[in-house]
Amino acid sequence: MPRKKKSGSWNWIVVLIFVVALGSGYFVFKFRKQIERTLGEYTQKSTPLTESLKFEQVFSNFSDGILGIDVSEYQGKIDFAGLQLQLQNRRIEFVVVRATMGKDGVDSRYKRNWEGFRTLPVKRGAYHYYRPNENSTLQAQNFIKTAKLDSGDMIPVLDIEKHSTIQSKDKLREGLKNWLRIVEEHYGVKPMIYTGDSFFWEVLHNHGFDEYPIWVANYNPILEPETQDWIIWQFSEKGSLPGIREKIDLNVLVGGEEELESLLIQ
Repeated sequence: MPRKKKSGSWNWIVVLIFVVALGSGYFVFKFRKQIERTLGEYTQKSTPLTESLKFEQVFSNFSDGILGIDVSEYQGKIDFAGLQLQLQNRRIEFVVVRATMGKDGVDSRYKRNWEGFRTLPVKRGAYHYYRPNENSTLQAQNFIKTAKLDSGDMIPVLDIEKHSTIQSKDKLREGLKNWLRIVEEHYGVKPMIYTGDSFFWEVLHNHGFDEYPIWVANYNPILEPETQDWIIWQFSEKGSLPGIREKIDLNVLVGGEEELESLLIQ
């Protein structure tokens, strides 16, 4: 008899612990869900604010900065009739359009975008997305064949962001210099190089590329790019503009109208 009584007591204790644990787990679950919901709402509300503050921060640091955007087929069909060339208190003054990729790629919306911006009060430019595993001469010829740049257009741009998987850094540098040389000989102007902060330091710096105008991408909301002597800073990839459905890159060109004029083909 005493053994049965003791066993029954322990059973009730086990049941009680299970109920308490179950109840505690339920409330922890509910609490965690509430925290996640609150954080999600805060993140959704704060993201536009962060981009807005980033915009204000950049142009407060560069009061003479000029706002520009760059577009490609990833932005989809642009409504040029309804396109608003104003963001906050800044007018968009230049736009760079992707023309080509690699040795034979052509942006599917290049012609539409190039013609669409022709009649708008912006300076136009074209860029080539460099594929590091493909022949540099063929890539240069692809860009030259596609991008018919005239006087008043911005100088050509070489977009290099990735390392090669089949050749050394030195061989990659040789290919980049070859592309730049061919394109410069054709248009009669020194091209601009677009790249990321880390790529600039790892591949380009002190290897003969610093003499080119540099357009650098760095999305840090506070710090300026580490790349030296940059002219254009792509500070955001989350810009929004009426007339363009997808997010766009935002850029600041330092040095004012005089600097912008220096980047045009004469």
